[in-house]
Amino acid sequence: MMIPKELQNNAQKIIDLINSSQKILLTAHLRPDGDAIGSVSGLMKSLEKMGKSIDVDLLDGVPTRFPFLWPEGHPLLQQPEIESNHDLIIVLDCGDAERHGITFKYDKSKTTLINIDHHASNVNFGDINYVDVGAQATCEIVTALIEKGGFPLDIDIAESLMLGLMTDSRTFSNENIRYTTHEAAATLLRTGLSVSRILNTLNCGRKEVDLRIQGFGLSNFKIECDNHLATLVITKEDLAKFNANVGNIFASGIFNIPLTIESVTASVVIFEREDGFSACEFRSRGGINVKEVAVALGGGGHLPASGCSQQIPIEEMANKAINLMRKQVNEFYKK
Repeated sequence: MMIPKELQNNAQKIIDLINSSQKILLTAHLRPDGDAIGSVSGLMKSLEKMGKSIDVDLLDGVPTRFPFLWPEGHPLLQQPEIESNHDLIIVLDCGDAERHGITFKYDKSKTTLINIDHHASNVNFGDINYVDVGAQATCEIVTALIEKGGFPLDIDIAESLMLGLMTDSRTFSNENIRYTTHEAAATLLRTGLSVSRILNTLNCGRKEVDLRIQGFGLSNFKIECDNHLATLVITKEDLAKFNANVGNIFASGIFNIPLTIESVTASVVIFEREDGFSACEFRSRGGINVKEVAVALGGGGHLPASGCSQQIPIEEMANKAINLMRKQVNEFYKK
């Protein structure tokens, strides 16, 4: 698999540090998605097969949709602050040092913090940074590092990594997909992996309430900007009608569905979280840069898929996000 020329040195440094380290801490961003939990669990399994001592700290735990990625009975830390005596701290799929929600207290002369990510908004917060914005998923990067380092790779590890590869690439349908994504998939499939459990989870693993939320979204989204922009607001009162939560919004698939309309090339869904924050998920196709909007609102992500959150009323968040998206879409079509 290709590792970009400018990242070859850092890739080798990371491999050398992993080989020479014994105690390693892994983490990823809050509310982990398929790529976050896939990269953490895949790397954890590979490093443990090398005989390394691995701790994992995920404040929000393992997503309920993907329990099969986590070994039964395997310990998982959920600590907001850690006194670390690890040789390495590896932060996966995080654009900045706050997004994992954990305070690391460690001796920088003894511990190295490694940042592995693919988000264009990444601020390079690590002692060593491997940020490949051309990769579709952090799982693609981890697969490349495992292959280059000759680390263990079996069906169990491959399943974790394939989940992240498939979810963040929208099942290999993103417009800017690079051939290395397919190379990573081939590397994982060569282990003998069957993707049936992943496909069943993604396509047939929804709960009834997920579809109720999807139906609500399909009945309530609005279209503007010459039919190019779709918007949807979901309040906590809306969720209560279906006895639903934010996880059901993510599982519903409503973020991407508006883009299947012929004229719609950008969308934003604004919703209220249980912690009092208002959040946005932005999606686009055809080259509209939604990452710029997310960054302007304190978030980040990718050109066609980004998100943000603020501790403000949902009406205020919706006003900000929709106005910025209107401007972004209108500017795009002036070109």
